[in-house]
Amino acid sequence: MAINIHLIRTHYPHWGQHSGINQFVKYMDHSKYNVVMQHVSDSDEDFPIHNRRVQVRLRNIVQKRGMQWYKLSDLVAEIKAFGQCCCKKVDVLHYLIGEHSAQYLPLLFKKWIKLQTKIIATFHQSPELLNSLINKDVIAKLDYVTVVSPEQVPYFRELLDPERISLILHGIDIDFFNPGSNPKDESKFKCITVGHWLRDFRAVREVAEKLAAYKDIEFQVVTSRLAGPKLTGLEDLINVTLYRDNIDDTRLLKLYQESDVLFLPLLQSTANNALLEGIACGLPVISTHLPSVKFYLPGKEAILIKDSDTKKFVDAILYLVDNPQDRTDMGREARKRAEELDWRNIAPQYENLYSKLIS
Repeated sequence: MAINIHLIRTHYPHWGQHSGINQFVKYMDHSKYNVVMQHVSDSDEDFPIHNRRVQVRLRNIVQKRGMQWYKLSDLVAEIKAFGQCCCKKVDVLHYLIGEHSAQYLPLLFKKWIKLQTKIIATFHQSPELLNSLINKDVIAKLDYVTVVSPEQVPYFRELLDPERISLILHGIDIDFFNPGSNPKDESKFKCITVGHWLRDFRAVREVAEKLAAYKDIEFQVVTSRLAGPKLTGLEDLINVTLYRDNIDDTRLLKLYQESDVLFLPLLQSTANNALLEGIACGLPVISTHLPSVKFYLPGKEAILIKDSDTKKFVDAILYLVDNPQDRTDMGREARKRAEELDWRNIAPQYENLYSKLIS
């Protein structure tokens, strides 16, 4: 008999059809696991009362317990999931982004209503951020927690028994994100930077400024920080081309495939979609030396720079410009690492966890 899984997934507008933690579901054995995916907007849009003043007041109420990313859409998702659980249609309830949406049901089920549904949450943010995003009382009521980086494990071991925590790495769709077959423009060396969350745009700017005299080196930056207070600080640089990160999947893939290196200075990191997409496209990586980045890129596929030292970033880019064979070798290693993180290798770990919880 199939295990009934109910997934609550916050939908970020910048995620395409092939990005995000939810991708593992495509590779599950659906004869054994009956999966229902509940998509939740990262806003108040799903709430039935559309009066803005009412929404603001209600959101302030639901966020009083410390979960600043929890929106009214998350409340609606928990109410719907509650109905499914009460009808005994759910064996496992899995919050795919626990920082956003896991608030009321774990407390309700464990304190007031005794149901057989097992509750899991996956967390993505670094320990430095988690205290301001989650309610520790909620964590204690979860049946299980999964994390995407070894750095997160000690944080949750202070809240849960170790046997209720698993590290399951983030995967990547290696069929869609691939190196491509078209030859690259050898007259230009293209550095691509993708994303906005915890990106070190100061370092990107300083590096681009230092390399402005090199007319054959270009920077392609795909990000949502293109308006108002969310500007990147790169808008006036002649060697930087900016793209919105809600461009379609095909265009994003083409930008990766046309690039020569993934240039990704970071402030903090656990798992990173852009990092995985870049290596799946066979790009060597120049990034910040952070424990989680080193964990995901343990081999020769990357040059990692401590403290985002801009001079060393510049030296690394110039080295790859001048050494195409090393660039090719790094790209080959990058693709090999991506194949290890293929969702086909990750999905069975979630299947095993679901089965273990209800066995």
